[in-house]
Amino acid sequence: MAIRRMRLAKNSKDHSASGRPTGVRGRRPWRKLLYIKQEYPDDYVDETFLMELQKNTNVRMYDYSTVVMQTAVVTQHISSIMVFIAVFISLYRGSLTGQVLLWCSSVSTLFGFVFWDLLNMYLRTPEQRIVRFKLIKGAVLFALLLFGLSPILRTLTEDTSSDTIWAMTVIFFCVNLAFHDYSTGNLTNIRFPGSVSLNAAVLGSVLLASQLNSNLSVFAFLAFALKWFALFPIFRRYLKRISAAASMAMAIVLALIAAAMFLYISRAIAMLHVFITLFITFGCPLWLIWVQRYKNEMHGPWDEARPIVHHYYL
Repeated sequence: MAIRRMRLAKNSKDHSASGRPTGVRGRRPWRKLLYIKQEYPDDYVDETFLMELQKNTNVRMYDYSTVVMQTAVVTQHISSIMVFIAVFISLYRGSLTGQVLLWCSSVSTLFGFVFWDLLNMYLRTPEQRIVRFKLIKGAVLFALLLFGLSPILRTLTEDTSSDTIWAMTVIFFCVNLAFHDYSTGNLTNIRFPGSVSLNAAVLGSVLLASQLNSNLSVFAFLAFALKWFALFPIFRRYLKRISAAASMAMAIVLALIAAAMFLYISRAIAMLHVFITLFITFGCPLWLIWVQRYKNEMHGPWDEARPIVHHYYL
C-alpha cells in the first residue's frame, strides 16, 4: 500500500510539472469529455480542473457619483406621482379649478414641445419631428374623445363606495410605480412593461376623476393625466439622453414641487417624500457599493457552454 501511494504521488508530481492530465499509471490520460467512455468514474477530475477557476470576472464595479445620477429616473417618477395626487386633492377640495388646470397643462405642454424643437435643431435630429407630429395627433384625438366621455366618466362609480375607490387607486398607482420602464431610451412608442404602467395610471386617473363634481374638472384632470403619464416620461427620457446633469436637475425640481404642494395638504407626507427621495438618491447607491464586497461570482470548466447565435436581418 505504501509503495502504491508513493507511485501515485510521483504521478501527481509529474502531472503538475507538465501541466497536462496524465491520469493514473496504466490508464489513458483523463479528458474533459462526456461523449467518450473513459476508465475513470463519472465524478473524477484531475488536478488541473481548478486551474480554470475565475472569480468575479463579469462583476461591474460601480462608481458612487454615477449611481447617484442614475437614481434620477426613479425619483422623477415618484415625484411625478406625488404631484399628480396633489393636483387631484386640490381639485377635490376646490382650491384648484378645472379651467386653471386645463390652461396650466396646455401651456406646459406647449412649452415642452417648443423646448423639444429647440433641442432637435441644436442636435440636428430632424427625425424627431415625425415623432412629435404623431404625439400631437394622438393627443388631440384622445382629448376630443375625453371631452365627449367626460359626463359618463364623472358618473362612472356613483354606486361604488369612496373607500373602494381610494384603495383601488392606491393599488393602480403602485402597479404604475412597479412596472414603469426605468431603463429604456425608446422615444417612439411604449412597450412592455411600460404599457402596463401606463394602463394602470390611466385606470387610477379615471377612478379619481369620477370623484370630481364638474365635467370640466373631469376633462381637465384626465387631459392632464394623459400628458403627465404618456408624454412627460418621453420628455424625461429625452432629457436624460441629452444630459445626465439635466436629468438630475429635473429630479430635484420635481421633488421640490411635490414637497411644496403637499405642505398645504399634509406636512408629514411632504417630509416623508423628502426623506424617501434623499434615501433613494444618496443612501441606496452607498448601500449598493457597500454590499458589492460580498459578491463572489465563480466561473470555471463546470459551466455549461453558451452557444453563439447569429441574427441575420433582411
